[in-house]
Amino acid sequence: MSPRYYYSLCQTGAEKAMREEILNEFPDLRFAFSRPGFVTFKQKDDGGGDWVHFTRSVFSRVFGTSVGQSKDQAALEALLELIPEGAPVHAFDRDVFVPGDEPEGFVEDSGIHEELKGVSHSLNFNLKPVEGQPVYDLIRIDPGHVFLGFHRHSGAYLPFPGNRTGLDVPAHSPSRAWLKLEEALLRFKPAIRSGTEVLEVGCAPGGATTAMLDRGWKVTGIDPKKMDASLDKKTDFRLIRKPAKEVKPEDLSAVNPRLIVLDMNLAPLETLDELEHVVRTLRLLHGKRLALTQGLLTIKLNDWRFAHHVPLYLKRIRELGFMELTARQLCSNRQEFFVFANGFK
Repeated sequence: MSPRYYYSLCQTGAEKAMREEILNEFPDLRFAFSRPGFVTFKQKDDGGGDWVHFTRSVFSRVFGTSVGQSKDQAALEALLELIPEGAPVHAFDRDVFVPGDEPEGFVEDSGIHEELKGVSHSLNFNLKPVEGQPVYDLIRIDPGHVFLGFHRHSGAYLPFPGNRTGLDVPAHSPSRAWLKLEEALLRFKPAIRSGTEVLEVGCAPGGATTAMLDRGWKVTGIDPKKMDASLDKKTDFRLIRKPAKEVKPEDLSAVNPRLIVLDMNLAPLETLDELEHVVRTLRLLHGKRLALTQGLLTIKLNDWRFAHHVPLYLKRIRELGFMELTARQLCSNRQEFFVFANGFK
């Protein structure tokens, strides 16, 4: 039998971390080919399996079954004939830049649209996929090199090319943290109402704070750095200007948050130590009356070797009381990953 091939997409820089977790999950796969943001795997034998449902990876944004590839116009036309009529198609470029490092004038996915100019095959780019439906991915790997594969749509995917969001940082936000928070809310859909009390650990200069205030949440921030001036007169925001590890009970006496948002420029274990101090302080203050139910947590990977220890970091987060954890590297994340905790005990 012919071996089956699979492909996986990730952020530029995360290839090794993604490859390791996929090969740990599927020992029958072998690494085949990679470019920044794109990796393929070969199955030892056909075996009849179909692993396009693999969605537990932290670093894989799209995982699917390979169909074919082309390196010239004639081969591209033949490749497009392999897409079933009426099937939803996502056309996009592999990641080339780390999020936030795109050069001036950069247009997302301009490469694949240039490759598709003049093709005679009719493609359905606008059909919104439904649960379980195959979505055909047309991916520009390099100039002239187009890859075709398919993944099955599920709750782990947004209905947009490359499992991206299409969000842009608004002009009134002081940082890209706005984008990370909004992407997390779009992907995980936590039920958080206007007026919800939030404790934000690591808030300067205020990008995520701005997103939360725009949604009508009440935010207390902890950070030794100064916030952007746009937040100075926001009545629903209060800053505790000190490191999280130095927060005392009297600083949080008026705070009983339902949600903790975390984003600190520290190594993972340092970040979790500071989060532990904050959580212990809240428990000391409120005991069984503590309202905390969810966490939106960003963990920096100052060194990519830290990615090997993601299970350890998740274990620490559970030990703090957070439950129902989902870990993903968001498409707006840089060298970091995100954890959504949908429970707390």
